[in-house]
Amino acid sequence: MIPGRRRCLAALILGLAAGPTFAQGSPGKTSGLLQRWPTGNATLAPVTAAGKHILCAGEQAIALVDVARRNPLWQRAHGLPEGAVFRPRVANGVAVCAGQQAVGAWQLATGKPLWRHDARAQIGVPCVTPDRAFFGDGHELVCLDLASGKPRWRFAAIADTQISYAPTVSGDAVFVGPGDGRLYALNTANGSVRWTLDRMAEWQYLRQLHVDGNVLVGGSYKEILYGIDCASGKVLWTFNAGNFINSHHVANGVAYLWSPTGWLYAIDVQTGAVRWRHLTTDYRGGGGNWASLMAELVTRDNRLYALDLDNVLHVLDTASGKEIGRSELPEAVRPFVLPLSATQMVFGAESGELLLASLD
Repeated sequence: MIPGRRRCLAALILGLAAGPTFAQGSPGKTSGLLQRWPTGNATLAPVTAAGKHILCAGEQAIALVDVARRNPLWQRAHGLPEGAVFRPRVANGVAVCAGQQAVGAWQLATGKPLWRHDARAQIGVPCVTPDRAFFGDGHELVCLDLASGKPRWRFAAIADTQISYAPTVSGDAVFVGPGDGRLYALNTANGSVRWTLDRMAEWQYLRQLHVDGNVLVGGSYKEILYGIDCASGKVLWTFNAGNFINSHHVANGVAYLWSPTGWLYAIDVQTGAVRWRHLTTDYRGGGGNWASLMAELVTRDNRLYALDLDNVLHVLDTASGKEIGRSELPEAVRPFVLPLSATQMVFGAESGELLLASLD
């Protein structure tokens, strides 16, 4: 998330006109705290599921947690300048985490350091596959061997741009929007260009790129969500969210997003049609209104989880969009949630600890 995003979001919300009447849901119930783990950090980035374990990182350390044990399996000082600010990535037994000045890799099972790459300019959010790691470094997309950290290739976009957001990989193609108004499809083997989509008049960045089947779903920093054919780069559909797109998530043929207009949408990935929409707030101060969303939306077992800024977790049915439950968290948390089951969730405490909570 870019600096100041929360302040910008608050300002936008205050400026929105009143919307339709909001139907209040049932009162929230308080979740119960089951366990908390020290992580060696005062601030946590979003966490990642690694099989039955949880990988977490922050400004000082990277750690692997087993929910069945009271202490982390391992914990290491990562030595990344300015800390690890992005969600760690895991592939093929390798854990990768990054800050804006360096990327590091560790053996997932033991925490043994494997390699480190220091930035030439500024590191962006990484993406990993079983054999490669991809990330932006200034205006260049860097591809490294995942096991050794050895350089494979670099792709240079237009100078003075910044690849801040994560690329995504499908098959033997990697897709990246470097901030120059273009979307590139590159060969993962050598970085050669397959196709380029130039929509500079509509976007600067495409954020949170996701692939579902043959469709690449990209949300612009403005209000448009795009469905793009992976093979050709043809725009298949667009959806106007009415304000900038936040908490964009794609799973099982559906793109979910929240907009500061007060709506949460489910969009069919193949057609761009709205499957359902859920009114989260009408900005009239009603008691049932949601606070704004900054955490990424998450799905698991036909449920959609939305954590708002009032530390309330909302649970929706993915088929209908109906809110089937909400739970007030026992303390203030960081803006992310990791569901382990229908009743157990992992959160990050403001103290830097990792929390396991049970939903009533």
